[in-house]
Amino acid sequence: MRHMRVALAMVWPLALCSAAHVVAQETVEVGETGFDVKRPVLAAACPHGCPWGELGDYVKDAMAPLGYEVILCRNCNRDQGPRIVSTASHPPELSAQDTFVGTTTRVNAPVDFGITESGFLAWAYAGLYNYASDGPYANLRLIAKIEDPTYLLAAVKSDSPITSLAQIAEQHMPVKIIGGGSPASQPALDYYGLSTEAVQAWGGTFINPIIAGAIGNSTLDFDLVINELASPANNPESSLWTLLSQKHALRFLDFSEALLDRLANDEHLGMSRVVAQWGLLRGVDRAIPTVARSGHAIFARADMPERAAYDAAKAIDAHRAALKWYIRPYAYDSQSVWKNQDVPLHPGAERYYREQGYIVETAERPDGGAAIRCSDAGASSTTSFRLRGSGGCNVATGARCAVGAVWLAGMLIGFAAVRRRLRRTQYQG
Repeated sequence: MRHMRVALAMVWPLALCSAAHVVAQETVEVGETGFDVKRPVLAAACPHGCPWGELGDYVKDAMAPLGYEVILCRNCNRDQGPRIVSTASHPPELSAQDTFVGTTTRVNAPVDFGITESGFLAWAYAGLYNYASDGPYANLRLIAKIEDPTYLLAAVKSDSPITSLAQIAEQHMPVKIIGGGSPASQPALDYYGLSTEAVQAWGGTFINPIIAGAIGNSTLDFDLVINELASPANNPESSLWTLLSQKHALRFLDFSEALLDRLANDEHLGMSRVVAQWGLLRGVDRAIPTVARSGHAIFARADMPERAAYDAAKAIDAHRAALKWYIRPYAYDSQSVWKNQDVPLHPGAERYYREQGYIVETAERPDGGAAIRCSDAGASSTTSFRLRGSGGCNVATGARCAVGAVWLAGMLIGFAAVRRRLRRTQYQG
């Protein structure tokens, strides 16, 4: 991360000089807060297109019909959200980074739940990467995951002599790199011998891609741009790719299959092997094999009241149609909304998803035969069974599955008896 600090020192003076929209900062007293009075404080982000800011507005609007007045903390962002939520802390003081992206007020109240990148939540819960020195934050619980894909991509200008990442290391090129420093992009650079120390020894430099995108300076000089936030959307984290691909004719580089497998197989990164399709960005003139991450997590502490967690999950589901109208075209997937790597699902949210039939367990028979798919709909409703051939429901999935299996077996026995009786009747005729 040392090169990121160097880049910040280089870029922030320019950023602050460009921030003509910055106004006086203010701390707001918001009165009594918390789930008990239906006025919870939500760790979100900036109001100007930040994904967690957009999703903060979404959660606020979604929960309003259920009587909740969600209060948004606009500066509980970056990697701070999980820490602040876990410790029930008050928001930090505003920084230059906050005012630069349009956040000019902070709320003076403890934070109850939050929104962050799905990887940040998993890393905070496990005490990895950004949270290795102060985690794990084991009291964090998932409420919902909203899909939002971004891709690991690398590109140079079309007239660049660079044809591969390996070439840079082989020739010790003094390149200006926009990117690196993250748990996904830095291992990619390291794989090709482009460590921070090596690049700087050759006279190269690094620039923070998020800050570069937020500045919006199309004349920014660079030789290589690489990070895992590639997307055509215009939020501050990804806008660099839109800006540079429109300003310059970019040529996108390929990654080694071995590197992609390594990144995809790292269970902590939460990345998948995918293909960046033709036309994703200007200059993407072919299908490019890569890895990608998708998702932002709405999360809380384990002590969030079960009813409030249930209400939040229900509201987010009911309001899902609104997701397509933001800067990023978010998506709600009932098959993944309740999963975020190893982070436990809050019991209140789990109860809602089970009632809707979203959480489905499949029990495979030890003998390799077919299984019954058991959807546990909760104590207040019956369990549905979908038969994938002959077989029974694994009793490990719950008592209701066992009862259903007995019922199904009885039906099959009854059917067999009727069939034998019909056959005897045919023979007698």
